[in-house]
Amino acid sequence: MFALSLTRYYIYIAFFLLSFPFIAIFNNFTLSDFFLTLALISVVIRLIGSNFLFENIFQKNEFIIPILIFSLGFLVSINQSSFPFESFTAFLQIVFIFLIAYPIIRIALTKEKHILTATYILITTGLFIAVIMLTFYVIDIEYGIGSLIEIGWGGRLSYGGMEPNVPARILLQITPLCLVMAIRSQLFINKVLFTIFIAALLLTVFLTASRSSLLIAIVGSFIFLVFYIKMGRKVKFYYLVLYLVIQFSLIKLISINNTEFYDKPMDRYSTILEPGSSPSSMQRLDLIDKGLDYIDQNPIVGLGLENSNLYTKISIHNPIILTWVENGFLGMIGFSGLYVVLFLIGLKCYKMKFFNDDILMAYVVVMAIMVFGDMFMANSYKRFLWLPALLMLIRYRQCISGKLQIAND
Repeated sequence: MFALSLTRYYIYIAFFLLSFPFIAIFNNFTLSDFFLTLALISVVIRLIGSNFLFENIFQKNEFIIPILIFSLGFLVSINQSSFPFESFTAFLQIVFIFLIAYPIIRIALTKEKHILTATYILITTGLFIAVIMLTFYVIDIEYGIGSLIEIGWGGRLSYGGMEPNVPARILLQITPLCLVMAIRSQLFINKVLFTIFIAALLLTVFLTASRSSLLIAIVGSFIFLVFYIKMGRKVKFYYLVLYLVIQFSLIKLISINNTEFYDKPMDRYSTILEPGSSPSSMQRLDLIDKGLDYIDQNPIVGLGLENSNLYTKISIHNPIILTWVENGFLGMIGFSGLYVVLFLIGLKCYKMKFFNDDILMAYVVVMAIMVFGDMFMANSYKRFLWLPALLMLIRYRQCISGKLQIAND
């Protein structure tokens, strides 16, 4: 119908830069967003006079109703905002994900090979980040390169000046993709390489000392196992033993010169079952209580997007409660609807046994751990977490189309 190769290149570059949100052109508009915008412009130029773009952005967009409801909540609550400009720019970030980035990616990535290319790009950048982070941790550079790689946050590993749980989640989301690539490969050496990649990713996540990320890793592993069995596949314990040997060897290798590498993470992880012993855990529970108190007093109208910290001092680490506090009841319903759409599509994939497509299965896992991880995070509209999860919907549509085509042949 029209050439989309240039648009795809823009999207691939955007995915390559997705894990580097600190490379911003201005405010929260990142270099990755810039290339997604170029992709939009290239599609608009090709589709002048056509209804195809309008259909994909609005009529065929699964998120249009939740976004409309969320927008109503935003409009009702913005009058309460002490910083309306910040509220508006935060709103634009959410709109950008679902009304610009997602439709453009869906238009451009129409084949399995396009999804695979995006997958390899995500894996490559994630592994690059993990290797650099581990390297700086091993050589014990206290401050790293500026704030690019840092051993800050009380001895926790991070990069780009981000809170450690954010890099951990970025790396966790590509772990199911690495695992599927290991399963798909027919060459033993490739299976070993991807297993090494997985071990490196999980060790890096461990060193961030993010308790929520450890829970995400455990839950994600269980979900992957359940989905894998649902597809009728058999677990090969030989490869499980191979992973354990590689993971144990990597842990020993990194700690050979310094046995204290794991002290800080273990100290934090030991508080998971005893939140009362952790000041940060008690603080987050207190913030949730404050948020619920505000909702009890003002259930309909919120404080305005990005304004909850005026009431709670620190952002609430739960997107549902946070959105209700900031955007009122309608805002909460709309934002929750975004998760509901993902859940329903994931449930359809599960019931259809993922169309026996391991790539689709991996992206359903990515979606599941993204949603689960969001429940422990503030300001849950980060493109680098949402866009990989949205590839699930795109692959799902490809599988549906392929099944219909086979049925009609």
